[in-house]
Amino acid sequence: MNFRTLLFTILLATATRGLHAQNDDFSNVWRATIKVVDESGAPVAGADVIAGYFVAPPPGESTAKESIKGVTDSAGLFTASHRDRSSTLGFRAQKEGYYPTDRDYSLGYPTEYNAVKWSPSLTLVLRRIGQPIPMYAKRIHGGPPTLREPVGYDLTIGDWIGPYGKGQRGDITFTREFTGKSPYDYESKLTISFPNPGDGIQEIIRQEPIHEGSFLKSPHEAPTGGYQPQLLKEEGAHPGQERKEPDNNPNRIYLIRVQTFFDQNGHVKSALYGKIYGDFMEFSYYLNPTPNSLNLEFDPQQNLLKNLKDIDQVKAP
Repeated sequence: MNFRTLLFTILLATATRGLHAQNDDFSNVWRATIKVVDESGAPVAGADVIAGYFVAPPPGESTAKESIKGVTDSAGLFTASHRDRSSTLGFRAQKEGYYPTDRDYSLGYPTEYNAVKWSPSLTLVLRRIGQPIPMYAKRIHGGPPTLREPVGYDLTIGDWIGPYGKGQRGDITFTREFTGKSPYDYESKLTISFPNPGDGIQEIIRQEPIHEGSFLKSPHEAPTGGYQPQLLKEEGAHPGQERKEPDNNPNRIYLIRVQTFFDQNGHVKSALYGKIYGDFMEFSYYLNPTPNSLNLEFDPQQNLLKNLKDIDQVKAP
């Protein structure tokens, strides 16, 4: 091979590698328009917005993120764009006097670039901060300490009632029944009940994933009615029968009323209201300590349950 042929071969190989590298670079430009509004739908001007995206990680790291920051205009709008290989974008809007709101957006694989999909227009709703208050709040892991026996849980103590814990009054009663021969042949039933007349529970299903949306997941206030005295959770499987899947939804919110007292006319004289984030038996509960107060906004800095383990701490309002 003469010198000219060798040089041509080297140049051709170099050009081909460059072409392959360019073809393998699936980075694309995304352009996002974010509109920030309040709960009435009115635009929120002057809100801080962060748009997060993924970039090539440094050596030894698996992921790396960067962000673009800005402020909404008088119409509540913020725009951002960037060229990268992200498959998901993350947005946050926040402003003094409001709970922050998060939102994820899936772009899809960079190899499946779609100009319309990569130009999202999203609306983020900011919910006003009312009056966050001290509450009894704790995260619960796992079911009742015994089978086939009703066991009360004291929400103000944060423990099962004796002899299983230090609780003194059963605000909520849990009864778990289980029979089974194998993972494919069993029945499980969990009954959540309220022994005190007038106490009860009702549920709300959020339309967005629990990790998205406003930091305040619940209503600002609890309703005064609509509470049911019992909730049943069942699952099971038997050979030759359709499996009964557990009805667990992490986006479910429960509202509760406990320690209810009636006057002589049958009207609620006094009650404590609260909420539950998550589903049984992995959930966080919050209880307003003030009788008849409907406020459901918790101040995470003022938990009335002290000396909780890190795993039991509640961070969300």
